[in-house]
Amino acid sequence: MNLLLDTRLLLWAASEPKRLSTKARALLLDPANHLLFSAASLWEISIKKA
Repeated sequence: MNLLLDTRLLLWAASEPKRLSTKARALLLDPANHLLFSAASLWEISIKKA
């Protein structure tokens, strides 16, 4: 399954995985799933960090 991660989920998965539900963590860790994110998420993160 393809999973498109929004910016918040991408940040939580990378830095605070305990904030994710058990089901969300299971989906992210399942090797059968393809994790995708938008280039706009990287842009958004860089703006928020600045």
